[in-house]
Amino acid sequence: AEVPGTGATLGVDEVAGPRHAVERRSPLASRGAIEAARTLAVLARAGVRGADPDGWWALREPTSTAPRVRDRDPVPVSPSGLVEFGHCQVRWLLGRLGGEGPPIGSAAIGTLVHEVLAECDDADADILRMRLGDQWARLGLGDGWTGRAKRADAEAMLERAAAYFAAARRDGWVRIGAEVTMRHTLGRAVLTGVVDRLERAPSGAVRVIDYKTGSSKPKMSEVARHPQLGCYQVALEAGAFGAGVASGGAALVQLGKASTRDITRAIQAQPPLADDEDPRWASALVSDSAEAMAGARFAATPGEWCRTCAVKGSCPVVPEGARLA
Repeated sequence: AEVPGTGATLGVDEVAGPRHAVERRSPLASRGAIEAARTLAVLARAGVRGADPDGWWALREPTSTAPRVRDRDPVPVSPSGLVEFGHCQVRWLLGRLGGEGPPIGSAAIGTLVHEVLAECDDADADILRMRLGDQWARLGLGDGWTGRAKRADAEAMLERAAAYFAAARRDGWVRIGAEVTMRHTLGRAVLTGVVDRLERAPSGAVRVIDYKTGSSKPKMSEVARHPQLGCYQVALEAGAFGAGVASGGAALVQLGKASTRDITRAIQAQPPLADDEDPRWASALVSDSAEAMAGARFAATPGEWCRTCAVKGSCPVVPEGARLA
């Protein structure tokens, strides 16, 4: 294997003999470079991890340059995946391949909160807390300080949800579904997902609600063209939730630490696509993203999302993944 920047090559398979190291050098290789190559060979023979240049991933050629999905084959697209893909394509790709791992900690609590809200209709806070208590032990958080603090966070989310239910009723919205499965094909893109809540306005228009239990939220200026909400609306208008259903928009309801004391200010609503100056922006985004998701190259884009990224060790643009650069 060539030792970068030295002009020397190093045959680790030859080091097992009596000599400590065997190197083959070009006329341009300096004495220091040869010493570096010899040292690496000794370390490699001793089994030191990372000493063998054959294991330096940054030096390897791609194993394949073929598209991830063959031409004309369908491309699975999830509404939440559109947001992740727009932030960082590498994180999206590695997450789909298992890099994110199973839900733990706050993610597992958020999953449980979603389940409680789906099972309990538009119940009040007391009923929601009772249902949470019935299921809490399965998280295995125990009765210590951490477990109690996490449970208090979950109960606060449910109280905010109950407040949202009351506010929605006052505005005339009626829940017509929860944890509703959707599927819609748009070109190569196959949109699939589960909607947290569907609700109908007095006019008959239907709005998609997505509960958010995290600590961050998009800026209000970003909501009008939020990819996940736009994707839901594309599916709704295409009949994924029933033929002839008019869109009443879509909204994120912040239930986690990104929420506010006034629940009405925690509702980030996207108007119906028909009200946008370009009603087809969401359809175009889905189609373009599906083509990129099917491709052979994926860009790593640093941003605030890096703070909670589970695959930083495999990312070439952050220090944690620098060995790949």
